[in-house]
Amino acid sequence: MTQATRDRLHFAFASFAAAMLALYISLAIGLPKPYWAVITVYIVSHPIAGAVRSKAIYRLLGTGLGAAASVVLVPHLVNAPALLSLALWVGVCLAVAVLDRSPRSYIMMLASYTAAIIGFPGVLQPAAIFDVALARVQEIGLGIVCATLVHSLWFPRPVGTVVRARLDAWLTEADQWALDLLRGGSAETLERDRSRLAGAASEIRQLATHLPYDTSRLRETTAVVQALQERLLRLIPLLASLSDRLAALRALRGAPDAETAAALAEVADWVASPGMDPQPLLQRLRRQAACVDRRDWTGLHQLSLLSRLLDLIEALDASRQLLAHLHAPERALPSPLAEVVARAEERPLHRDPGLAWRSGGAATLSILICCALWILGGWSAGDGAAVLAAVLCCLFATMDDPAPAMRAFGISLLLAVPLAAVYLFVLLPRVHDFVPLALVLAPTLVGLGMLMVSPQHALLSLSVNINFINSLALQDRLTWTFADFLNVNLAPFVGLLVALSVTRGLRSMGVETSARRLLRQTWDALARLAEGRGEREPLAFASRMTDRLGLLAPKLAASKDPALAGVSILSELRAGMDLVALRGLRARLSARNDSTLEPLLQALAAHYRARADRQRGPDAEADLLPLLDRTIYRLGTNPAETNAREVSALLGLRRSLFPDTPVPMTTQEARA
Repeated sequence: MTQATRDRLHFAFASFAAAMLALYISLAIGLPKPYWAVITVYIVSHPIAGAVRSKAIYRLLGTGLGAAASVVLVPHLVNAPALLSLALWVGVCLAVAVLDRSPRSYIMMLASYTAAIIGFPGVLQPAAIFDVALARVQEIGLGIVCATLVHSLWFPRPVGTVVRARLDAWLTEADQWALDLLRGGSAETLERDRSRLAGAASEIRQLATHLPYDTSRLRETTAVVQALQERLLRLIPLLASLSDRLAALRALRGAPDAETAAALAEVADWVASPGMDPQPLLQRLRRQAACVDRRDWTGLHQLSLLSRLLDLIEALDASRQLLAHLHAPERALPSPLAEVVARAEERPLHRDPGLAWRSGGAATLSILICCALWILGGWSAGDGAAVLAAVLCCLFATMDDPAPAMRAFGISLLLAVPLAAVYLFVLLPRVHDFVPLALVLAPTLVGLGMLMVSPQHALLSLSVNINFINSLALQDRLTWTFADFLNVNLAPFVGLLVALSVTRGLRSMGVETSARRLLRQTWDALARLAEGRGEREPLAFASRMTDRLGLLAPKLAASKDPALAGVSILSELRAGMDLVALRGLRARLSARNDSTLEPLLQALAAHYRARADRQRGPDAEADLLPLLDRTIYRLGTNPAETNAREVSALLGLRRSLFPDTPVPMTTQEARA
């Protein structure tokens, strides 16, 4: 039996045990709808114990908030106003949840559709809404507690182990990228292939948010993981920039000179030998950088390359020391790194307010349409359509195009409802005790639980599982007729069709549209940065940009639009970090009333603003190039004005904006 099969079996049986525990307790204490506890177990369950624990806390808070909202809204706003208020509540909470892409978003996500689950059925009996809300909170809370206990105590799989393995793999990939660059790999292919590292960095960041709730000792080193994530944020633009500088030098010379080639070989040897002390190499490279002749473009590019090599060594060395500390926490960190760990904090992710409010609007409209069908049609089970429309719009709100996932959910309904009918009217009438009930349910729930671990089957299997349990509506005794069963289970199909239609009309977007939105937001961020209005903290900017890179890379790869084929998001990331690097230079020059840099920054802001507004033209680029060259000549050739990092930033901007434009033969030509 493979490890993957063992993991699937472990998750399936642990989830089933938690579900049966929740069902048994619910029946024993007389909760009205015990099946909600079972549904909650499968929604909360996750192969990683820390993820279950963190989500459990957020879900409990969200469930309580949603229940409180239903208790406040329904009795005081009877009939249509209550329906409108609940629809608006769901929409606003969903929009806030989409804005926050961390696990904390579960609070508002649960608050949104819990209010729908409790409120819509309670509209017909507003006086009893408190009792209904209390029962749902007890059922959902019981499911959360049972899932958390079982997954935490039954051979838990700590998130710390997963995070450490992902960090090991990430740094190995980064080392390989650096070695390929230093030893002559194809820069263009490497940048395109290694853009997936940004996606991996975002995944590590998402996993690390569960560390404070983990069962492993890595929980105590959360700050170290955050500090290591900061190093990862530096490495991606550094490696991309190093690739660009090597390409620029090859374009100027054809091949590096002997001294530069020797430096590249030394750095490659150091990267390939993780235990080697970097200090002697750093000292040699600093001496070499101090002797570079800045009077021509080759010298400036050589200085820029050496600056990037120094930054790379420092970032990789810090990353290796932090990772070693994670593996052996008893080993003390050097003082500079210990200070970095003390200041480490969670970094922000990309946010899309437009997408968030469109998602909330689609949910509100879907609910209102379902409520209209419910009321105008006099349909006794119509509240189920409104509930499912709310749940679907919430569950798939973060997707570019939720329609395929909703269609898959529809397929799960088609599979689950007949299966539930067989259980209800053929198997369960012969069951009269809890143990036989658990044995009858085991083949279906365990089989679906095994599929839930597989990424390609997770959505469909979870949907079938939830719909199967919901259609069964397990209680202490069977009271349904076949007509009741059909009436109640027709409502989800109506809710699905309404949610799908509204989502396709208001919310869905293709890969190309989504990629263009992200690119426009990237260019807008670069424009604000050039204007001095962007992120004040460089790592906060790098975090958002790297997150966008991780989101964009698969979209650009899947796009068939020729206009997007030549877009390099790594180039935009490099440009952003170069603009950040120029902030110190801007401040020093402003203090001396030296305006040399301001015209360039204003032109860069106008350039990126035009790109964001889809108004970029060739004239803007034609005006920008000579201004950029003059600024490089004025500042880059004077060691008293700029340090190596700032020279590298200026050259990096030229390479990002005009990668195929030859440089002047000498820096003096840039004055023309």
